[in-house]
Amino acid sequence: MKRLATAAVALTAAVGLAACGSGSSSSASGSSGSSGAPAMRPIKIAVGATTAASIPLWVGIDQGIFKKAGFDVSMVTLSGTKAPPALASGSVQISASGISDLAGAIVAGSPITIVGTNYPFQFFRMYGQKGITSTAQLKGKTIAASSAGSASDTAIQSAMESSGLQRGRDYQVTYIGDNGARSAALQQGVVQAIIVSPPTAELVEQRGYPDLANLIKAKQPYGYSSFGVQKSWASQHKAELVDFLTAYAQAVDYSKQHQDAAFAAEKKYLGLTDQGVITDVYNVSVAVMPAYPVTDVATVKGTIQFSQNPAVQKADPASLFDNTYVNQAKKNG
Repeated sequence: MKRLATAAVALTAAVGLAACGSGSSSSASGSSGSSGAPAMRPIKIAVGATTAASIPLWVGIDQGIFKKAGFDVSMVTLSGTKAPPALASGSVQISASGISDLAGAIVAGSPITIVGTNYPFQFFRMYGQKGITSTAQLKGKTIAASSAGSASDTAIQSAMESSGLQRGRDYQVTYIGDNGARSAALQQGVVQAIIVSPPTAELVEQRGYPDLANLIKAKQPYGYSSFGVQKSWASQHKAELVDFLTAYAQAVDYSKQHQDAAFAAEKKYLGLTDQGVITDVYNVSVAVMPAYPVTDVATVKGTIQFSQNPAVQKADPASLFDNTYVNQAKKNG
């Protein structure tokens, strides 16, 4: 228990550090500084949560992969549906968000698009209070997600699909923030169930809370984490975006070829100390992530079908993404 508490504190600290990350929202001009060295191109990335899906990004930063490609990459954590507005405003260049988050913004008229899906499967597990052994037992209970329309919110629909229960009638959903906040709510008895992603899922399970639905195991097509960009920025900085996606692919490959680097990132950014947990988290994240994050129509369909937003459900999946940039990166690579 003491070890888990330490990990939880470290995880919270990592979120705080990520939120304080600096970066310019302006694009690099390519000019040289007073030293004569080429100017680094700043890329600020908004991530929807502090999870294992970001391991390749952290490895890319720590191992100098992005720097070698000429990028000064920084990350800021904006939970749930807060990242797409930051993207649309130009305060960040890339958003690593769920397809559901980005799709909601797109159908509402936001000038953004999805240019890659770096984790194309369900990345959630549902846990209940001790004594609850199935999703059917959540009748009359409350489940916690991060925010309305977020990846965790849509995932609840998938997790509860076989329960025979109807959302809003048989059970309620409440929105209380990131993985850490949901874990705390379960421990404090504020809610009867939560849906969380690794590494929080592993830490919650170690505390003895029952696993009611393991959506990760089935590798269901689902856009847990995708790269969103402002359309105008992408068109004006095509070469820069292609270069970034190429460097990202290199970071994924490096994470797979050098597990020690990925493990070090888990310890540094996720606050993990238990090697068993570190290995388990790696196996469900980096080990199955594609190097080039091409978005598939089936992945988009598998995500938006569970949305609570009718406009998202009815959206043409092909209208939500643009593989032009990642396909070019793949061709270059």
